[in-house]
Amino acid sequence: MKFVIPRGRLMVNSMNLLKSAGIDIDIDDERKLVFRKNGNEIILPRARDVPVYTEYAGDIGICGTDSLAESGADLFAPLPLNFGICRLSIIAPAGYTIEDLEGMDIATKHPVITEKYLNSREIHANVIGLNGSLELAPETGIADAIVDIVQTGETMRKNHLVEIKKIMDIQATLVVNRVSQKTKYDEINKFIEMVGEADGNRKLCEKYTGRY
Repeated sequence: MKFVIPRGRLMVNSMNLLKSAGIDIDIDDERKLVFRKNGNEIILPRARDVPVYTEYAGDIGICGTDSLAESGADLFAPLPLNFGICRLSIIAPAGYTIEDLEGMDIATKHPVITEKYLNSREIHANVIGLNGSLELAPETGIADAIVDIVQTGETMRKNHLVEIKKIMDIQATLVVNRVSQKTKYDEINKFIEMVGEADGNRKLCEKYTGRY
């Protein structure tokens, strides 16, 4: 099978989970992006691209629920995983409220999720897509606020910003190509069961694999 695993903060836990489920492929060259062994393949794109690669080139992927929501990829997500836990929030200088965002500029790596959330609150703001160092945006005047991932909040506080509203909770999740779900039914079902055991989600796994 073809597994799509994110480079970055989820990679170590994702690889450990694969190994616990019997997929033991060493990542022994940081410059390579595809690794093969015993008929299996691991593809290593950027975290935000995992859903798209899984939909068009893979069988099973591991990504954050934010990446899945942002991508709009048509994937089956059978099992949440017990790592990569954080949240996506609106962050601004102290004193702002959610209502103050009307007509303001908001910088984010998650423009789709941000637009959808603001629309649900009937807030009209200008969403600016940025790919890194979002905390710089308010400091430099590019934006009034940002939407970013919060784990400990330390970076946010060091840049004199505060969390004013959580948009969504985030965690790693298993995603499955919908065609592979049908054509590799037995292999994928067995893998999900093994991952559920390894990740401490046996009961939840049984609930989801019952759908197959």
